[in-house]
Amino acid sequence: MSIYHLYKGKDENDGLDLEQQKQNISSFIKAQFSAENLVFFIGSGCSVPAIPLMSQTMKAIIGKHDDILCVIKKFLDTKNVNLLIDSLDDKDILKGVIVQSCKSHSLETIADLYNYIIQTQLLEKEQLLEIYENFCSSFSDIESLLNWIQNGLNFSPNNEQLLNAFKILKDEFIASIPKLDSDSYKGDVFQTYADFYKFVFSNRTEESSKISVFTTNYDLFNEYSLEANNIVYTTGFPSTLAKRFDINQFKYRLVDDTNRYKDKWQPVFKEANLYKIHGSINWISGEDGFLYQSNSTVTNDDVVVIYPTMLKHKETAQAPYSELFREFSNCLQKKNTTLVVMGYGFPDEHINTIISQNLKNQDFNLIIFGNKNESKLNDFYEEFKNRDLHLIGGQFDNKNAHHFNVISEEFLNYQKQVFSDVEEDNNE
Repeated sequence: MSIYHLYKGKDENDGLDLEQQKQNISSFIKAQFSAENLVFFIGSGCSVPAIPLMSQTMKAIIGKHDDILCVIKKFLDTKNVNLLIDSLDDKDILKGVIVQSCKSHSLETIADLYNYIIQTQLLEKEQLLEIYENFCSSFSDIESLLNWIQNGLNFSPNNEQLLNAFKILKDEFIASIPKLDSDSYKGDVFQTYADFYKFVFSNRTEESSKISVFTTNYDLFNEYSLEANNIVYTTGFPSTLAKRFDINQFKYRLVDDTNRYKDKWQPVFKEANLYKIHGSINWISGEDGFLYQSNSTVTNDDVVVIYPTMLKHKETAQAPYSELFREFSNCLQKKNTTLVVMGYGFPDEHINTIISQNLKNQDFNLIIFGNKNESKLNDFYEEFKNRDLHLIGGQFDNKNAHHFNVISEEFLNYQKQVFSDVEEDNNE
């Protein structure tokens, strides 16, 4: 097994032994972390296993609530038939039959395919039902489902099935995320985050620009680990008693003002902007309709704000998500930008589009830690592999090179490990 570093159709690790591959990746990352505008995109994979993957959470919800599966089927029936086709094993002979039927009869949606097969008896009904049930039961994109349900409620606000499904999905999903005082924030995943940020900031000074961290995660691992490293950060909320969301917080820095006649302000801390583009477990809706951050334990009575639960009370309360996504786009457009993507499999087309739009910029550098065998990631890579895109992954010693703990332990700290080995030899 080996570690690949794909860049413009070539594996930069080709011909190297394992230790050379690890050192090559380590040196490459260290150089990139000194970028003028350093940006990280952290997906849900980085918080595993402390927080279950979306697919696991969704499977548990479906197992407990039969009526959720009914709503999922209605949602999926409207989707393009390729979504179902992509879920089938390439070796399955039935896949070829279905693909040919869709081409021959211009079938567009999953419902179109289902009805066509039933009418023509192209497959045994039991075969069709097995394919369809397995496909629906394996659905995992809870955020898209919530968004579809909420759009449905905009047209039919009293629809009991949708109201019930929305409440169940949101409540169960929130219950899967550790709250502020959870012991989950003291374990191995926390240590990985903390070690990661320790390395990142060891390569930057107070005069370096702020790093920007964008995440779809609702948990608090980023916050706890930044604080463990004494890094000043903002999530868009001021350091006041009433912590109301303000997008301008991301534009501020703490400076030394002891000499008011100096020509240049000197930042006094290493700083980070943490953009939680899908919301957070400690964001709540106030009675005034504004968005607040709670630094106490969130209770069941609090209205936790997660995507896509846009608030309806005030116009300003609908802004956080659109403003955060706009900040993501603006941040990537800055000169000499390096974006490092971890724990994200490229399932969100909106996010993918923002990233890909910047690949045409000559001073934009994209580094993805991922598994090239994952279909959505591979689709993205194949489309843009001739741009400044690096894909790092592979396997070694029963480890996946793209996993967050492996990135931190094996690559970021590689030089330190080599130094320790040399030091031990000298002491013998």
